Amino acid sequence: MNSLTRRLPAPEPTTSFAAALSSLMAWLDELENSERVTAAPTEADAAWLDALLLDLWRLGGTPGAPGLTRASPEQGRFRTEAGPRFWRSAVLRRCWEKPRGYAGDYLMMEALYRHTPAGDTPFERWMDAWALELPGFQAVRNRRDQLAELLRAEHARGARRVMNVASGSAPELVAVAREISFENVTLLDQDQGALDAALAHFTRVGALPATRHEALRLWCGSVLELLRNRSDLPRGSQDFIYSIGLYDYLTERFARRLTTKLWDGLAPGGLLVLGNFNGHNPMHHFTESALDWYLIYRDPADLLRLVDGLPGVEQAEVRTEDTGCLHLLVARKAG
Repeated sequence: MNSLTRRLPAPEPTTSFAAALSSLMAWLDELENSERVTAAPTEADAAWLDALLLDLWRLGGTPGAPGLTRASPEQGRFRTEAGPRFWRSAVLRRCWEKPRGYAGDYLMMEALYRHTPAGDTPFERWMDAWALELPGFQAVRNRRDQLAELLRAEHARGARRVMNVASGSAPELVAVAREISFENVTLLDQDQGALDAALAHFTRVGALPATRHEALRLWCGSVLELLRNRSDLPRGSQDFIYSIGLYDYLTERFARRLTTKLWDGLAPGGLLVLGNFNGHNPMHHFTESALDWYLIYRDPADLLRLVDGLPGVEQAEVRTEDTGCLHLLVARKAG
């Protein structure tokens, strides 16, 4: 244990939300003015901050339902007093400010993948380092790695036509682009900037012309357009279809409609992969209260219901990455 590691016991639970918030602010003040911010967050400091936040969620919620209710006075006070401290993290500030209209834009995701703290002051860099290690953000990196492995495995099985729905800048495809080449890749995203970034990344790693410009389809549009236009995803035209950052925002009815559409577009023997944060994600109170970032959570049974009743489901399973925050529904169509 080095000299920067705290040797204090866990903070004593407080008896009121106001006291818990006061304790949090006092601890952040002390941290910012200490030499500890010149080094990476220690496990002890990270655990201390986690405990202070858990106390806030406990006291700001109701018995059996911790967390700060949306638009409640407690949530407003937390954002006013503590929010600016957390937004000193570059990645958290981007989530809060939503410069492209939504929290998880492709630039924010790329910051998670770079995994390098940013900031002009020691406290800003400390806060960004702490944020990058939050379980939900580590889960996103784990998900990228899972998808890269699935892409390799499906290519080995003979998959040559791939579609990524709500693709962002497609880092999982870029990760395998030096090793394998798909004949047709379709990236659908509502953000043209994300698609431009994907093209730049493919070019940078030398995937073009191996992937070939004419075989890389960059489709700027919404899933509503996909549902309405039958010609854009012909039946049986894709060997591997996946969507890993979209279903967190879809209602049950819309999710089932889209899943049916994607399943119809899948060729016999093809694979469909859908990602979703789960209902027990330990980070969700923080993302809601500090970042105004609300998701629709699904557990394994919820995801399996999305393919229940679809024709030709040979196998369907849910895989959970190591943090336990994220699930992947993996469904094979019969050949």
